[in-house]
Amino acid sequence: MKNFSIAALLLLTAAFSFGQAPKPALSTSKSDVYVGYIATSPDYGGFYNIRFDGGEVSYSHSVGAHLAIAATGALSFNSALNVKQFSGTLGPKYNFLTGRVRPYVTAQAGFAYQSSNNLYAADHHPKLALKTTDTESGLTYRLGAGVDYQVTRRFYWRVAQWDIQPMPWGRHMPYYLNLSSGVGFQF
Repeated sequence: MKNFSIAALLLLTAAFSFGQAPKPALSTSKSDVYVGYIATSPDYGGFYNIRFDGGEVSYSHSVGAHLAIAATGALSFNSALNVKQFSGTLGPKYNFLTGRVRPYVTAQAGFAYQSSNNLYAADHHPKLALKTTDTESGLTYRLGAGVDYQVTRRFYWRVAQWDIQPMPWGRHMPYYLNLSSGVGFQF
């Protein structure tokens, strides 16, 4: 029994000795700025049957190795439907890994504004007269996930970010599906 205990102790010591420590981050930056393309689609039964294109800008500030606070602004439009929308949100972003590949989740809340020609009129208020613009604004939230890839010490590529956002904003339906990709700079 004594030999078995010594052998087990030696094996456990070897296992702990040869275990690898997690890879450190390539950059120990506290802040980053992201700029990218965003495709937004209202979920009216078919994915991407209607699509708005635009841009997204985000600023993140790290509060720990895995946790950051992110402020995001997104502007998208569809010329054929005469739709323009903006949303600004703020919330936590949690990175699961800190190396070159960083999958993450985010939950943000904020404000959104949209102007359109009868895009939602049949849903929750009477139809508008022709050539009349409808505007809606209010509180919104975004729940999503994505993956960043560190290209150099300072630059990273946001391979993809997917999130849902309810619009019109007071009813929580339909969900808008956002898909974005772009580049970021750490400082």
